[in-house]
Amino acid sequence: MKFKKMASLALAGIMTASMIAGCGSDAGTGNSGTTGGDTTETQTATQTADTGTETAAATEAPTASHDETYTVDFYDVAANFQGVQSGWYGKIVKDKFNMDLNIIAPQVAGDGQTLYQTRCAAGALGDLIILDNADAQECVESGLIHDLTDVLANYPNLMKYEKQIKEFNSMMGDGTKIYAIPLEMNNNGPTDYRQLHVYTYPRIGWDMYNEVGAPELKNTDDLLACLKAIQDAHPTNDKGDPAYAISMWKDWDSYFMENVAQLTKWYGQEVNGSVMIGTDNSIAPLTDKAGAYYKMLKFFYQANQMGLVDPDSATQDWNSIVSKMQDKRIYLYWYSWQYGFWNTPARGEEGVNYIEIPVADTNLYQPSDTYFGDGRVLCVGSQVSDENFARLMEFLDWYASPEGVQIQHGGTEGLIYTVENGKYVLTEDGFNRFSAEVAVPEDQGGGNWNDGNNQINQWIVASCDVNPDTNEPYGTDMWSSTIEKNQTKTTKEWSEKFGAADDVEYLKKNNMMTVVPSINIALAIDTTDISLIRSQCGDVIKDASWRMVFAKDDADFEAQWDAMAEQLNGLGWEDLVNFDTEKYGPMIEARKAAQ
Repeated sequence: MKFKKMASLALAGIMTASMIAGCGSDAGTGNSGTTGGDTTETQTATQTADTGTETAAATEAPTASHDETYTVDFYDVAANFQGVQSGWYGKIVKDKFNMDLNIIAPQVAGDGQTLYQTRCAAGALGDLIILDNADAQECVESGLIHDLTDVLANYPNLMKYEKQIKEFNSMMGDGTKIYAIPLEMNNNGPTDYRQLHVYTYPRIGWDMYNEVGAPELKNTDDLLACLKAIQDAHPTNDKGDPAYAISMWKDWDSYFMENVAQLTKWYGQEVNGSVMIGTDNSIAPLTDKAGAYYKMLKFFYQANQMGLVDPDSATQDWNSIVSKMQDKRIYLYWYSWQYGFWNTPARGEEGVNYIEIPVADTNLYQPSDTYFGDGRVLCVGSQVSDENFARLMEFLDWYASPEGVQIQHGGTEGLIYTVENGKYVLTEDGFNRFSAEVAVPEDQGGGNWNDGNNQINQWIVASCDVNPDTNEPYGTDMWSSTIEKNQTKTTKEWSEKFGAADDVEYLKKNNMMTVVPSINIALAIDTTDISLIRSQCGDVIKDASWRMVFAKDDADFEAQWDAMAEQLNGLGWEDLVNFDTEKYGPMIEARKAAQ
């Protein structure tokens, strides 16, 4: 890849190893894709990658004994669950590898930072480890990550992504070894975006939107007016439970209010740490009043002033949101994957599915499919024994195999899908698996399908990659059978009104979306001082942001914003912004080179 050498040189001047206690990352959100493309860029074990090194021909992987059950300590920053994987996915792993996956999830552990520091200090972060890029770089420097250089060629499924793996690892350590496997890779190409839906955008129930007159939405004021009309007509759901246009949650917040940060993309900026990066490759402080963080924070404030915000928003967690979506107590979605909690073909035929509603003044910041990975990596702990190392590598190769990836993104044959004339077709349980309780037969692990789903919550291969067994993407929503079945009253009426097959086509056609290349490079690690400033500033931003949503009036909102900015300046905000501006410079240069 032509940006590798440039990015590596730029990073060389800013990457420094920090102390174990200097943990802290602010990786942006990743995007799992839902469609695929050709696989001509896949390299075999004997080809030369862009790193300029020759890979030895693959040899047979060492045989791993499965005689004893291996409880794998899996440190996983992506997990929303802590404990041993159970249910149908746990049974598959146990039957194939005689492994129990004991997931250690810092974001549900109570104090993730302390957990990270304690385990690092003990010299054993985990047997398997999922980390954000910056923390992985730190752990490599600290000797906590196993070297995979001499064994990677033994694992053919991982080697399908040799190019991406080597590209990323050329910026790890001294650049000559393989330590980390990027997550969410595909072989479609570095600048492709092939999904049917954009990641974040306003989504409203089609029936309710039409009920209030299907108004043209010129801006967010029109969006709020539309939502108010809907909520006034439906203050409760069909069960009589209170319902609101907007409901939020706190437990995904990092150094800012995550719900706000996702919506900044509607207006061409993505929040990264203390700065916002624009579709035009600009960098601006998060505190820029002309920027999208201020704009979308005010959007939520205005919504609350209109009585549209769920009063539980400041205290509830994500699990509470899930149940409210399943009961149709929320009228605005903004993630594409939220569809799974309500939309079904049957509801689509009734015209009640959620669907994108264009807002004319938006210019969506849409990252391309994550060809090189999504900002997180999977590693093996350096402390594992040789025997356990062989077992872990065997598992990882399966995790990247067509079988493993199909199970991950498509579930299990028979229960979730069937094979008809060589094509995969979702069963009714498959269609409804995220929005209803699907019972799993006892011989497949029992329990509820969602409860037994893969709790690792990250995967090596993105759903947009192509399954060689079907020549279709792994993601079930991009199967030709699913696309055909999903042509419902909702989608047909939407297409007729907006003159496009889907929201991606509409936004592209109307110049309302900019696709920016997804660049996966290891960025500069926070120094101890910067880490402290970031933590302190993050606490201020989160606290102030939530208070501003519920400000009593415009004057109070503005006063709180100004007070936040003043407090941040007293904590070293300018130094943090300068650090992040320099930190993300190589990413912007790499993006320019990839365009």
